[in-house]
Amino acid sequence: MLDLSTTKDISLVVGGIAALTTFLTGLVEYARQANLRRGEAFIAMRRRFLEDPLFREILNLLDADDPHLAELSVQDRRNFVGFLEEVALMSRSKMIRPEVAHYMFGRYVCLADKSEYLWVGLHKGDRYWSLFRRYAAENRAMEQSGEPRALKF
Repeated sequence: MLDLSTTKDISLVVGGIAALTTFLTGLVEYARQANLRRGEAFIAMRRRFLEDPLFREILNLLDADDPHLAELSVQDRRNFVGFLEEVALMSRSKMIRPEVAHYMFGRYVCLADKSEYLWVGLHKGDRYWSLFRRYAAENRAMEQSGEPRALKF
């Protein structure tokens, strides 16, 4: 038979182990939920990017830096570059890992940055495009660094 002091000590140890187990389980679940949210955000962006008919048209023209890009409305081209800035913001806020953002969108960021016709009437040097310019520079650097690291959400 255990005395009261020993029973109290055993109860404290068991309670501590239960609390620690609950805390660690909560941390693991929190990390899983964060990965799930990142994955959902990425899938929504990718779907928006590839399913928007206007963006698909711009992507096709951008691939060849077609002069017809300049004929699209300034607002449509502004929306496209603005979307790429959203990718930059999500990457910087860690909602999308930078390697994943680069792997899925980096090529288009670099093409948009190099395009002469996409920027007709948009004033690329304007301070309001500074996020895009920095993100394009980061993507060029990642492109030159070679193979991406293992990709995961």
